Amino acid sequence: MTALYEMTGDMLELQNLMDAIEQTEDGGGDESTMLAIRDTLEGMALQFNDKAVAIVKFAQALDGDTSAIDAEIKRLQERKRIINNRRDNLREYLRYNMEASGITKIDCPLFSITLAKGVDRVQIDDEAALPDEYVRVKTDIAPDKTAIAKALKNGQAVPGAQLVKGPLSLRVK
Repeated sequence: MTALYEMTGDMLELQNLMDAIEQTEDGGGDESTMLAIRDTLEGMALQFNDKAVAIVKFAQALDGDTSAIDAEIKRLQERKRIINNRRDNLREYLRYNMEASGITKIDCPLFSITLAKGVDRVQIDDEAALPDEYVRVKTDIAPDKTAIAKALKNGQAVPGAQLVKGPLSLRVK
């Protein structure tokens, strides 16, 4: 089966040939040649349409695949969250009971379990009361494309920006 880009190239060549024949001194030359080119172009257009329909159907099948994959990712992420919570709860359960019973170390052939002293960590009780030298400021500077587009569409000049047409988009209804 011919690839879409090959069909496009062949159709352009035939269209250019037809244009060249029409521009000759005799105004189109042999009518049977022109008819043959038109018939060939019509047949190729039908093949092109069939190919385009097949491509869209395949793309829609891929959409279904990606939807199923997204659902599976969501399910697996939830499963991972549950397993991590279960692991953390088991570790906390063991830690609590070892601490309550005064046991600080357990040895077994595969590993050892030790209650280690906690590390110092900062607990913030009131962020507003913190001095400025202990606060990090994050600034996010990004162009406001919505406001820029609105200004440009209203005829205002915005230095460093211009309104351009995007590429043609494919819509399948």
